[in-house]
Amino acid sequence: MPRVIISGAGIAGTVLAYWLGKNGFDVVVLERSMSSTQSGQIIDVEGPAQEIVTRMGLMEEIKSNVTHEAGMRFVDDSGKEFARFPVGSTGISNEIEIMRPALSGILLASAENLPNVEFRNGCTIRGLQQTTSDVIVDIHDRANDTTSQEHFDILVAADGLRSPTRDLILPASMKASCLKSIDVFAAFFSIPAEPQDRPYANLYQATGRRGLFTKPMNEQETSAYVMHCKYDQRLHDARESRDVDRQKKAIAALYQGLGWETDRLIRGMMETKNFYFEEISQVKLDKWSHGRCVLLGDTAYCPSPLTGQGTNLAILGAYLLANKLVNDIENPVKAFEEYETDFRPYVNKVQPIPLGGYFPLLINPDTSWGLWIQRSVLSWISWLQPWKYFPYIKNVPHALPDL
Repeated sequence: MPRVIISGAGIAGTVLAYWLGKNGFDVVVLERSMSSTQSGQIIDVEGPAQEIVTRMGLMEEIKSNVTHEAGMRFVDDSGKEFARFPVGSTGISNEIEIMRPALSGILLASAENLPNVEFRNGCTIRGLQQTTSDVIVDIHDRANDTTSQEHFDILVAADGLRSPTRDLILPASMKASCLKSIDVFAAFFSIPAEPQDRPYANLYQATGRRGLFTKPMNEQETSAYVMHCKYDQRLHDARESRDVDRQKKAIAALYQGLGWETDRLIRGMMETKNFYFEEISQVKLDKWSHGRCVLLGDTAYCPSPLTGQGTNLAILGAYLLANKLVNDIENPVKAFEEYETDFRPYVNKVQPIPLGGYFPLLINPDTSWGLWIQRSVLSWISWLQPWKYFPYIKNVPHALPDL
């Protein structure tokens, strides 16, 4: 059977490892982190991704780890609620919301149970060479600072938005400007929980296209978010620096002193170790593969957190790629082409930012007047409860193939 190497033990890489391993492939998964423990905030599992994890026998375990969020509350400067949207009414909150580390752990345990799937922590790809029959990969082990060379039939890059493996795979002409910034900055972090954090998520907006919100995690911690929906050079430079302390200070300078519980969130942000900051971007490529190497998940088609589709595209893409490889073992190049031909239309459908790309601007007005209009409209919609008469419809692709 083919030998496959996957760069990245995130959701996409782990789901692919499971389905390939289940079908007899020998799989090696590399993860840069020295441990299997991952950080991260709340994500949702919906549509075809639910069917896939059900086929993996994991749905009940996933349901037992959900956050039990009841919906989203919009609050003003004083913390007074002016609009409420129950779970499942608009797509803002979904029925299956789970912490990324919890979902990753469930998927990882399932793949690790297969004897032909190997996970190597603290390892990255330093270089690669393709031949007509295999991929020669230079694997760097951070623990002992050594690099070894191994041969594989297929290489899959699933190491995220800013994938270094993607840069090794694609020619310069294919990868040029594949990262598309949407001029939105976001920080995701954990803070100590307080009673008002449950069971609803709480969203607060201020002028200057600034927004903060909390989502319930568990009795001990709350998931907090800061959104800055216009370009800011200080935030851009802080992200590029990769200096976490600098990033936190840049955010604090823009948000301290606002209304609601902003100071509590900023104080918690400065103290937490579970922190991630990003200039929100999408990945758009004309082709997802090159020779015997293929891109998967955010590495190939990151939709951005603003679409709410990252996790679902990762799971669905991994399943469909596995299906193509299983059904065309001897010709991976053809399998990659079919994977892209079948899946790209769906990616193109769900990748666009909602409301014609204006969603982050409309949900976070720049002026006091815009904020007043937005709050008035949301309050009116919340009072009318249109979801009772026009249910929210999720994007669902064609029936899934068997694996």
